[in-house]
Amino acid sequence: MGSSEDTRNGQPADERAGTVFVPSELAQNLKVADEDEAYAYDDSARNIVAQKSVLAYILKSALEEYADYPVQEIAEKFIEGEPELREIAVHPDHPDRNDQPDMMSGDEKIGGDPTVDKSQRDGAVYFDIRFTAILPSDGERIEILLNLEIQNNDTPGYPIPKRGVYYTARMISAQRGTIFKDQEYEKIKKCVSIWLCEDTADVRSDTINRYSFTEECLRGGFHEEKESYDLMTVVVMRLGRKGETSGDNAIRLLSKMFSTDLSYREKLDALQNEFKISVNREMSKEVQRMCNLSTGVFNKGYDSGYGSGISIGEMKRAKVTAYNLRKRGMSYEEIANAVEVGIDTIRTWLAEREETPEK
Repeated sequence: MGSSEDTRNGQPADERAGTVFVPSELAQNLKVADEDEAYAYDDSARNIVAQKSVLAYILKSALEEYADYPVQEIAEKFIEGEPELREIAVHPDHPDRNDQPDMMSGDEKIGGDPTVDKSQRDGAVYFDIRFTAILPSDGERIEILLNLEIQNNDTPGYPIPKRGVYYTARMISAQRGTIFKDQEYEKIKKCVSIWLCEDTADVRSDTINRYSFTEECLRGGFHEEKESYDLMTVVVMRLGRKGETSGDNAIRLLSKMFSTDLSYREKLDALQNEFKISVNREMSKEVQRMCNLSTGVFNKGYDSGYGSGISIGEMKRAKVTAYNLRKRGMSYEEIANAVEVGIDTIRTWLAEREETPEK
């Protein structure tokens, strides 16, 4: 610890001297290792969700167009090509990954980018999963463009539906020059952004919310064809602990895959026997990697407790415990002592779950 001379007027000595503090190489390497562990977990999650069999469950629950179709038919007939994982840039001033010379192709199933270091710290933002689907129709072939995002929690500091609207707007504007030109607006394809929220408070867990354009006829009886304005849809699926016993198949499937309590074998059993998904070697490997990473310890920088680090699974269980203790009326300090993390961490966790301020 520094002396009082090192922090006069609330400023560190290095800052007063006009120098910039640079973390040691060891500290930087630890930070990179922590970020890479978290990225690897997210990468496996994307690879699992991007399987057509899993996407089929999501489409059936999220969009009314697929509600009456069996998941096997959705997977085999209506999902086009192979999903793109973190290849397409969200913002127009960022290049797509498939335009970069250092892009390494994946196998036929997943076209991922293994350059973890670059993807974590280059500042660019990419769609998690992008794919094309065909709308069930007896006549004209109609394609829709879909983006699927995996969100760690559903209170990131901004409303998720607003970000979803921005993503669909970007997907529509990006069609100019490729799908339509000049005044060919009739060629615009419908865009859908689906958000999967893993860590969700019980009060919002096991819920699906859909946001879309609707027509409001203010005068007269004329109605426009729905396909003329139904071009943007945002769906938010909140998983959480209650999701593991949900009556909705997609919520239950995803909640079990993201669970930190279920073992690798239990997850495989659910995929094969409960959801009738044939698990190939690649998918089995990703499920196992997620399970390993959720129990592997990595440092999250919390202000006290847990010694050298905290695993993803421990962190999620500690959050749930903190939330439940707060509902029972315990103070922040009492919760911090029970969960063995700092009080500032408790404040952060409860704020994420929209807990009321401490009195």
